[in-house]
Amino acid sequence: MTETSGVMVLDPAFPTPRDGSAPEPHCQGPPRPLKSALLDAVPGVVHGITGRVPGLGAADGNVAYSAPRDRQDAWLMRQRWCAALGLDAARLAVLGQIHGAAVRKVGADDAGSGARPATDPAGYGDALISDEPGVVLMTLHADCLPLLLVDPDRPAVAAVHAGWRGTVADIAGATVAGMRRAFGSDPARLLGYIGPTIGPDCYEVGPEVAEAWLAVAPDGQASLRDTGSRPSFDLRRANRHLLAAAGLEPARIEVSSICTRHDGDAWFSHRGQGPATGRFGAIIALADRDGD
Repeated sequence: MTETSGVMVLDPAFPTPRDGSAPEPHCQGPPRPLKSALLDAVPGVVHGITGRVPGLGAADGNVAYSAPRDRQDAWLMRQRWCAALGLDAARLAVLGQIHGAAVRKVGADDAGSGARPATDPAGYGDALISDEPGVVLMTLHADCLPLLLVDPDRPAVAAVHAGWRGTVADIAGATVAGMRRAFGSDPARLLGYIGPTIGPDCYEVGPEVAEAWLAVAPDGQASLRDTGSRPSFDLRRANRHLLAAAGLEPARIEVSSICTRHDGDAWFSHRGQGPATGRFGAIIALADRDGD
């Protein structure tokens, strides 16, 4: 599935939800994560954005282990989504996300860190970078912006979680800088995909957020809108601005138009559904050398 807000669909063999309800009739076929046309054209790079699956009961596509969600349901969903991409969920590398700008390089030894319930994460931060084939990077989202980066030359990949805090801390620029240091990546050659996130019409913030944004991007006024009471913040435009400032070519950045709050049937949204909602995953990996 490429850039559509349609409902995610599942394999007919998918087990009955743990709450006993039956999947709705539209939950047929294999799971189909959302993909970027830009990144999908890069040989040897596998990626996808998972989503919400209405009609599946308690599991509903969630890939996060946070309470009150059932961890085994989430592990099952991680396996299903990864299998849909031809990836092994046991080789996931997942961070403990902290809404900052810390970037973690991960390698073969980190595969599996944070993958299964009760396993330690691959460190703490909000961006993962790797040039190791077969290591599956995943960040977790429910309104916060997912950013996937590819260096087609090295090759190397990155997965980034950017809420407003990470955005005003310039996690996008920090990730580009991290890839340059670790892999010799040329920012002008990088490809970027900004995935589904809460749109500006649904994302009012406090004045302190606007002030923090303009402190890091004095020429970034276009990412703010005056709604009359509180400003609204355009995470897409802001992170595209930061990527361009870090050296990416505008033509090499793809931006999803999907708003997670507006399309809550297909996406988890903290603002739309509350703190107990699930999380979708932004997944990226270099294909294993053996073709896995």
